[in-house]
Amino acid sequence: MYSKSPFLRVFVALVYLFLLAPIIVVVLVSFNPTSGFRIPTTEVSFRWYEKFFGLAAFRDSLFLISLPVATIASVLATTIGTLAAIGLARSRIFARDAVESFFMLPLLIPSILLGAALYLVYASLGLAGSFWAITVGHTLLGVPYVIRVVGAGLVAVDKRLEEAAISLGCTPTQAFVRVVLPIIRSSILSGAIFAFIVSFSDINLALFVAGPMTTTLPIHIFSQIFWEGDPAIAAASTAQIVIVGGLMLLMQRLFNVRMSF
Repeated sequence: MYSKSPFLRVFVALVYLFLLAPIIVVVLVSFNPTSGFRIPTTEVSFRWYEKFFGLAAFRDSLFLISLPVATIASVLATTIGTLAAIGLARSRIFARDAVESFFMLPLLIPSILLGAALYLVYASLGLAGSFWAITVGHTLLGVPYVIRVVGAGLVAVDKRLEEAAISLGCTPTQAFVRVVLPIIRSSILSGAIFAFIVSFSDINLALFVAGPMTTTLPIHIFSQIFWEGDPAIAAASTAQIVIVGGLMLLMQRLFNVRMSF
């Protein structure tokens, strides 16, 4: 069996190491007691986490901007994307492929161009730099992911289950809510987490639509790299890693769902 080949196992381990090495380095550097970007070898310090949580700019960008924006954008993207996926999968829509391609445009267009286009629209409406300007932009980025994931889940649902529920007295809507939704719950949760991660880690679009009072954590980290490079940046990045990883583990614990990404 190929799965028992030691060479394949070594190769897979090397691939995982290559993918995880940057994350491991960032986490280790965040515990560096000195002001240089070095991996601690003799002493571990939390001074850069103290600086991260002690500076209002870092705290506000994380707790007042990035987390609320990502949460709201994830909810909106999941709602819109799930409804769109249901419509595309279950309804006979004229030019269905064209409609689906329209929803996929945020994936096809570079996020920098999308951010520039949104800035021009927001500037003409006087909304540039507002909280909701970033939220709407990140919602647009998350919708395609939700549609793809939820759409894949809907394709795997056996329609005979709905027909059986209808034959037992359920209306089509009740059959969908009571039978189909529990089956695609994992797909909806996966789409929501995808949307959250995309919003929480975005910088290209946020560079155009964010303002002085709506600076997200990735933008603040980006600016700190140029103007004040110290391991507090690694501490901020580690906080992002912990939040995203903790969210995925929490979803797995609460819903007993194995995420496929």
